[in-house]
Order: sequence, then C-alpha cells, then structure tokens
Amino acid sequence: MKQLNIPFKLGMQYDNWEFDLVVTKDRVKGFDSYIYTGKKFNKFLNYSKYKTELIFNLDVLEAVLILFESSNSDFNELSEIVNLKLNCLCETLENSEVKICRFVTKSNEVWILKTTSNLYLLVSNIKYSVDIINSLLC
Repeated sequence: MKQLNIPFKLGMQYDNWEFDLVVTKDRVKGFDSYIYTGKKFNKFLNYSKYKTELIFNLDVLEAVLILFESSNSDFNELSEIVNLKLNCLCETLENSEVKICRFVTKSNEVWILKTTSNLYLLVSNIKYSVDIINSLLC
C-alpha cells in the first residue's frame, strides 16, 4: 500500500523534531501538541501548507494534522489525490457545515475535513482519530 509523502511517520520519537517544534495548546487530553516550524516540509501535494501540528503521546508521534488555506474546490481535489495515492477504502460524509472524507489503511486513518473556514488533513493512529476530529469540530 502506498503512503502519503510526509516526513513524519507515526510511531517516531519526539527527539526527531524537538528543535523544530513550538508548544501549542494540547488538542487531546493527555497528549502533547506542537507546531512544526522546520523547513523540510513546506508543501504537500502541491498545496502550500499553512500549519502542521504534531500530536504526541508519551513522546511517540500519534497524529499529524495539516491545516491548509483553501477554497471550496480544494476538498474534492485533495480527496481525489489522497485516494489515488493510498488506493484504499474511502467514505465521505457531508452536511451544511462540514465535509469529511475518511481513508482507512492497515493501522492508520487519513481524514480530510472541510469546515466553513478551514481544510484539514489528519494522518492518525486509528484509536485516536475520533478524539482529534472532535477537537476540530468543537
């Protein structure tokens, strides 16, 4: 199975990026959240990223959350690109306030979430995805 081309691999240690991280408000209770400020990751799939958040549990990377500046068409385009890259099960949910696309791989999930003002891409350990998604919707 193909993977998304990001320099952050789930399960890696905090030490790999500690000098390129700035503490931010914790997104999930018991986890540590950091904004990545390094230079190794400036674009993702030809999108200029706005912010990358790394979420750790006991110094182990459990989730990568990328916030994009976007237009409404970017959700569909990003979903199609990720679907082609991962080639896995995909489901989409939508209401008047949010669009969500979920891709399930063997041990991780990739979520694309479009709110009225933001577009997020979440790569996460399956057991933590719902808590992180809930933090984005609250």
